[in-house]
Amino acid sequence: MISSDTFIKDTTLAIRAIITSGVTDPISATRSANSRFVVTNYPEKDVEYPMISVTDTNIATQRLGIASEMQWAKIPFEIRVWARSQTEKDSLTQQTLNTLRTNQYTGSATGTVDIGMYGYEVDNTVDVNESGKGGIKSKVIGINYWTILS
Repeated sequence: MISSDTFIKDTTLAIRAIITSGVTDPISATRSANSRFVVTNYPEKDVEYPMISVTDTNIATQRLGIASEMQWAKIPFEIRVWARSQTEKDSLTQQTLNTLRTNQYTGSATGTVDIGMYGYEVDNTVDVNESGKGGIKSKVIGINYWTILS
């Protein structure tokens, strides 16, 4: 469950875990021990492409009543797929979106709704590609979840 005291960390780690379990790392057999396929924030470890980064952005809340300390929190995330080619970028983006969409109601402690993250929605996807033949290709995915803070 999402804790009101640690909701930023809880939601970010939940998204990272869901993506890690549902998206296939194309270089898992050769990835170094100092590198990770799915990371929170921008990487501080060794970077090997492809990779996926998960960052919370611009959290907003509103009160759930005039005399209540409970809040309805909107938690937007930037998920960025970094890849070696356009084809790899599109494939990993599609896997990421499918994984998040299908891991809402799992009936266990792994689904987003099951742990208190509601209203999954994709706001946008934006290509951000470095030029040239060897340039890293990336797609920024903007998603939102909602949770209740008590």
